[in-house]
Amino acid sequence: MLLAPAAYCQTSKMDRLRKIDLDGPDRFSLMSLRAAILVDGGALVGEQEAIEEGLALFRELHGQFPKDADITYNLANGIVVAIGNPPRDQDWLDHQERTQEQRAEARRCYWRVAQDQNADPSVRTQAWTNLANQFGNSYRLSEAHDARLAALKIDPENGVAASSAARDLLWLFKQGNCSDMTRDEAIMLAKVAHRHQDRIIQYAGAQAANQIAAFANELGDPPQRSPHTDPFISWVEHERLTLAPVVELVDPSLSKLDWLVLPGILERGSGTSGRPPPVFAMFNVLKSDFILARDLAWRAIDVSAWPTTGRFADTLDYATYGPDTSALILAHRTALDLLDKVAVTANHYFQFGQAPDKVYFGKLWRGAHDKTTGRPPLAKAVDATIHTGVSALYGLVELADDYDSKTGILRPQKDLRNAGTHRFVVLHDFGDPTHSRQAPEVEHHRREQFNQEVLHALRVARSAIQMLALAISQHERGLALRTGGIVGSLTVHDHDWIRGRED
Repeated sequence: MLLAPAAYCQTSKMDRLRKIDLDGPDRFSLMSLRAAILVDGGALVGEQEAIEEGLALFRELHGQFPKDADITYNLANGIVVAIGNPPRDQDWLDHQERTQEQRAEARRCYWRVAQDQNADPSVRTQAWTNLANQFGNSYRLSEAHDARLAALKIDPENGVAASSAARDLLWLFKQGNCSDMTRDEAIMLAKVAHRHQDRIIQYAGAQAANQIAAFANELGDPPQRSPHTDPFISWVEHERLTLAPVVELVDPSLSKLDWLVLPGILERGSGTSGRPPPVFAMFNVLKSDFILARDLAWRAIDVSAWPTTGRFADTLDYATYGPDTSALILAHRTALDLLDKVAVTANHYFQFGQAPDKVYFGKLWRGAHDKTTGRPPLAKAVDATIHTGVSALYGLVELADDYDSKTGILRPQKDLRNAGTHRFVVLHDFGDPTHSRQAPEVEHHRREQFNQEVLHALRVARSAIQMLALAISQHERGLALRTGGIVGSLTVHDHDWIRGRED
């Protein structure tokens, strides 16, 4: 094999590194160096054996230093390099399923680093950026956007995160059903990337910087925006909690914040009654429950907004009791309860065939564990639906894996929801909750941290609803192409318009 100069140099480095004795005082530093060059060099010259060798060293280092953010981050990168990028053809789903466990491990590593307040900010912002790429590869586009904005919050000059967010927003804008604000925000993010090419070179290299610069130059300048005067609107935009087709800024010209709607539905079968099919009622309830959960979270911030009719015994541990605290816990539970309803809606619309009272978000998408692989494969109906071009459905599958698996990055959310539903959650505004008198029936949490868990739960629910709507849109486009003959239509009017509350 004839190697290019750069590839030959990497191969030479790898050969020399393999000969270095690692049994010395600098053992772990040399192991880390060897692992990095084996992974990067192996990727450059296409040598999978070298990549796997470097990955094994990172695993050994991680076993020795499991809380070291740099090692955890490098382990995640090694895993991603080892499994490769998903193909952009019919083999995409097979790749995602074949690498399911490795990708879940990479997400756990990136998530751990991103959440580590003691880690170096440059490592945390890159962990968020790389986690976003993993989400994006599985059509978890809203979560990817959240992660990129989190990366930019840590490092506002992270042009890699900004440009990736801009590209995804533009892709969604071209799918239709988005507001002009989607494109405007994409332009703003592209300009952020263009202003900080040096950071792109630092994080992704000169080639990526040139590509991003060319991309940004294709776009015009975004229009000027005035700040919102309504504090609720500002809060919703800042926390990314609108139910629009994508995660976007709030367009002040729109009369409704939450304007995500289902596309036209092609009726299947002959049992229609001249009324919209039940999926519209289901989707309306999903939106209503989400809006209520969000409103409870907003109102819970203001303690004075609630009646003070109750008297409570002081437990001498700075715990907070009252309707505002209960509203916050209820907002968290309501948001995550929506996931089961998303699964029920998908089961009905895609005709997966499960009994509605037996459908659970964490269980719908997969069958029983395979005796050979030890992993649960996709349910046949789910697999068949995704293969028809409904790629966004896989985002729900993977979200469910992260939520239901005992090691999933969203499992703490499920556990916290279960505690609030079946036992007791007590919030504390001061002090250390671990100093409270303990009982297995009670979980103690700092209120400020619980606030963040509520916001995260709302974003998870928002993402699931958005993915469901996108999956239905993809399925309807496919049905329209595959359906022949005459197709009748029924206009589904806006609910407020029918009730005479809106022009």
